[in-house]
Amino acid sequence: MKCRSKLFVLFLSSLSVLSASTACAQKSKVTENIDLVFHNTADMMQQIHYAPPKLDDKFSAQVFTSYLEQLDPGKRFFLRDDLHQFKKYELQLDDEMKGKVVHFYKVVNTTFKQRLKESELMVEELLKQPFKFTTQEVYNTNTDKLDYSKNADDLKKRWHNYLKYQVLGQYEDLLDIHARDTANKQTEAQLEEKARQTILRIEKRNIANLTKLTTDEEAFNTYVNSITNLYDPHSNYFLPVDRREFQESLSGVYYGIGALLADYQGKIGIGELMIGGPAWKSGQVEKGDIIVKVAQQGGKPVEVAGFVMSEVIKLTRGQQGTTVTITFRKNDGTLKDVTIKREALQLDDTFVKSAIIDDSVKLGYISFPKFYTDFGDANGRSCAVDMARELARLQQENVKGIVIDIRDNIGGSLGEVINMIGLFIKEGPVVQVKGPAGEPYVSRVKGKAVLYDGPLVVLVNEMSASAAEIFAAAIQDYHRGIIVGSSSTYGKGSVQRPFGVGDNRSNNNVNTDLGTLHVTLQKYYRITGAATQLKGIEPDIKLPGIYEPYKMQEKNNPTALAWDTIQAVPFAVMDEQGDIPRVVAASGLRMQQDSTLLSLSKNLQWLQNRSGIYALQLDKYRVQEKELQTKVGDIRKQLVSARPMQVKNTTDMEESLKNKEQFKNDSNKSWLNSLKRDLFLSEAVYVMYDFLRLKTV
Repeated sequence: MKCRSKLFVLFLSSLSVLSASTACAQKSKVTENIDLVFHNTADMMQQIHYAPPKLDDKFSAQVFTSYLEQLDPGKRFFLRDDLHQFKKYELQLDDEMKGKVVHFYKVVNTTFKQRLKESELMVEELLKQPFKFTTQEVYNTNTDKLDYSKNADDLKKRWHNYLKYQVLGQYEDLLDIHARDTANKQTEAQLEEKARQTILRIEKRNIANLTKLTTDEEAFNTYVNSITNLYDPHSNYFLPVDRREFQESLSGVYYGIGALLADYQGKIGIGELMIGGPAWKSGQVEKGDIIVKVAQQGGKPVEVAGFVMSEVIKLTRGQQGTTVTITFRKNDGTLKDVTIKREALQLDDTFVKSAIIDDSVKLGYISFPKFYTDFGDANGRSCAVDMARELARLQQENVKGIVIDIRDNIGGSLGEVINMIGLFIKEGPVVQVKGPAGEPYVSRVKGKAVLYDGPLVVLVNEMSASAAEIFAAAIQDYHRGIIVGSSSTYGKGSVQRPFGVGDNRSNNNVNTDLGTLHVTLQKYYRITGAATQLKGIEPDIKLPGIYEPYKMQEKNNPTALAWDTIQAVPFAVMDEQGDIPRVVAASGLRMQQDSTLLSLSKNLQWLQNRSGIYALQLDKYRVQEKELQTKVGDIRKQLVSARPMQVKNTTDMEESLKNKEQFKNDSNKSWLNSLKRDLFLSEAVYVMYDFLRLKTV
């Protein structure tokens, strides 16, 4: 997949929508109380946010721009005339937040729906005619500073260039495949037509997804979040059912039917059943069954033809103990309705797990993707408890050191991270939490028995965020271990709390769920006094950052809260012999001379500095694509360690897998294989070798 395609997929994933009939029923209560929900949300943001802006014309103008950019970031739908129509609201949005009737987003949404319909017709028209890739035109993928089209003809030209760019990429791919397939007798004209048909399907699907976001609930949700995100990137409003999904993502536990879904040539069906799960226990569901309709308990069936995987998954999940009736098309072509009661299931990839790296020295490795917590659910799991179990397993294996991998760990529960730090540090302060006024609250670990006191390396990257940064900061500040990773972690040092958006006005009696507001109330500070916000954690030993070219960190968000410092709290470092500075110096010197790391850094820098302007001439486009593919190919090769490590399961895991489904065994095998040639993990392992070699006995 080319770079543009990967970014495109990431964009589409952010547009996934919820289609369950029960979800619609819940959300309709929000629609019936739009003004109440909006005004309560605005009041709450002003009263309890860490740094609320002044609600004035300046902020109103920011909301105006933010909402329109949220809907149309590529400037391919709205016209300048639309902006002129909307302009009368530009300085009134603060008044709507203060209590006036909410009009703006409804007016915009009505126009947006119309523009989507027009755009679909325009796309169909433009893709009927062949493109000629010989003219000297260019397409700029950077649309940040692009103005809205002055009229329909101007908009059509913009769509023409955009579609031509998309078709050119598809056409060039088809030409490459054709050149390698001598049996393929298609002409270049036929390949160009095939490319247009592919892009037509993609664009129609994109517009269909955007159209789903114009329902009353989703349009309101988009508008409210375009406002809350101006306060800071992490304050959000959740529609009722979306809050449940958010909580599931933090707990690693969801309630569903117990089946792995698969895509069968555009149709979603059963890929494999989880042994002991609800679908398996029904005895009526088999691998290969195609899902035709899904009906929630007491609701009407929803046809799933044309749905993407994520949409079908959302339909099958729900509240604990509820039922879902799924109509399957069986392998013999018959239809069968199966009613299944949802049960607690676990997302295995969410949880802490360990392995053995058994090369010259036996080391332990712990994968730690998220700071999940049980939220008081008897079926839930605690990451601190799971970490303690894996540490015990590894010590039974007599490992000489442990590498903890928190790359891409986006954080989670503060209570869990404090408990987890207590597994490595006996007592003392670990993090400070402070609001905009008053004294900071200092969280401590208090005299608990340390479960692991051996050599420790923590592997981070640009996506290690929030609770993951607190963990890394404490390990670094106490000199308890060595932090290895990209130039800095993500930089999310803010604290959010959920508040139900209920009726806080005296004359209304709305006893229903109107959504949840996650508001930033406080900031995290290290025990040294430095905020983790914005700057993140700077590792002791730095590796190239594979996400840095895409500018995805907190510091790249214009609405991020600022970095600052408060007073430090007393604590005693644990590296009394000064081992860590010696290891950092030795490992740093070795890495500075590593040709692979140097070349990787150079290639990532090239990727970051690309202009984003593409020629729409086939020959020039091919030159650009060839250069890009070469660089990306080099990066992929460089991320694969030249010397594979010996990685295997712990004894306990090996025994456990004997009673697991085949797909779980396959997933485990794939995971171990990915670790064996992981360049950055191998570098962390080399740091551990230096640690063991230089450690004072």
